[in-house]
Amino acid sequence: MANQSLRQSEIDSLQYIASMANELVQMAEASRFPVMSYLLGMAYAEAFDVLRGARPARHPQLSGNSMHPRTQAKDNRVQPRRA
Repeated sequence: MANQSLRQSEIDSLQYIASMANELVQMAEASRFPVMSYLLGMAYAEAFDVLRGARPARHPQLSGNSMHPRTQAKDNRVQPRRA
C-alpha cells in the first residue's frame, strides 16, 4: 500500500497527518464549519493518495521550505527608477 519511494519516517509522518486530518474533519463537521471540513478533507485525501502511490510524494517546483523559497540564479526583483 505504501509508496515505495518514501522512507519509513516519511510514511509514518503521512500516516499521522492523515489520521489527524481525519479527526479534524470530524470536529469541523460537528461544529458546522463546512469550508474548513472540506479543506481538511482534501488534506486527508492528499496524504492518503501519496501513501498509496496515486500521487507523487514531491513536486519539483514545490519542494523545499515554502516560507523561504529558493533563490533563483536570475534576480527578477524590480529595480528602483533612477532620475
